[in-house]
Amino acid sequence: MKASKVERQQVLDYFAAQLGDDPVVHLEKVAVERVGSVLHDIWDVHCKDSRWWAINNSLNCYSQEDFKSRDVALTFHVGLMVRIASREEVPITEDAAGLLPQAWRLWEQAVESLDGGREAEDFQAVGVRLREAMVTYAGEVADEALLPEGDVAPKAADVVGWTNLLIAHLAHGASNKQLRSYANKLTRETWDYVNWLTHAKNAIAYDAHIGVAAVSHFLSIVTALRLRVTAGTKIRCESCGSYHVVAGACMRCGWHSPDYVPPPSRRLSEEDLASRLAEPCVPSSDISTFRSPDDFR
Repeated sequence: MKASKVERQQVLDYFAAQLGDDPVVHLEKVAVERVGSVLHDIWDVHCKDSRWWAINNSLNCYSQEDFKSRDVALTFHVGLMVRIASREEVPITEDAAGLLPQAWRLWEQAVESLDGGREAEDFQAVGVRLREAMVTYAGEVADEALLPEGDVAPKAADVVGWTNLLIAHLAHGASNKQLRSYANKLTRETWDYVNWLTHAKNAIAYDAHIGVAAVSHFLSIVTALRLRVTAGTKIRCESCGSYHVVAGACMRCGWHSPDYVPPPSRRLSEEDLASRLAEPCVPSSDISTFRSPDDFR
């Protein structure tokens, strides 16, 4: 199948980082399959001493010794990505979550307490933790620089007051009227719901789940508002103007930014590596029966 130079280079760079001592000698895109709303490119990769399937999104490789069929590899890959996503505590990137680290940490604790909830008081306790997360968030964003001249600062725990000031600062001007309106209403409704949950003597699990989702959405929106301020400086392709620039390369026309510096790769410590290798492993080649989606048509 046809593949752009940028796509090929991404796979080559990935293998160079993962298997630097086993260079790629042949690379071919063999299939593209949509699963839900996500397109997955499947690559047949021949290295000097091994063969692999490489599949995005996110890019990962699977040995063809274990995965004889690309169907098996794709099914495993999709399942793995779903499981990873379900384990992700914070529904935004690590860097973005770092803007409100304490609030997200308390939100995670609320999620953990929800997992073991059985009675109404357990679900009320989730509300208490969510309230703590929002109050902590207010402390993280509180800044007298947000105050209009002559105004008195809100109280430390005034979530709505500090958020309204933050929204006015981050989304000012007539063009942001609807955004301010939405964010202000979201703040008030989320805060009122969480306070209701803390006192709801007949709360059930779904009420707590709604609270967790509401606070997650609130924190994500505030984070997005803060990131939006810097979006105007987001790099654009100097050739075609596209925003779709990944790792310094335009995914639309292939332009490369001369100023791009790749971030340092994350490597496991010797202790983490030893711990993972010590865990029992069942090779995927032990799968004796497999059906592809085509078998059910």
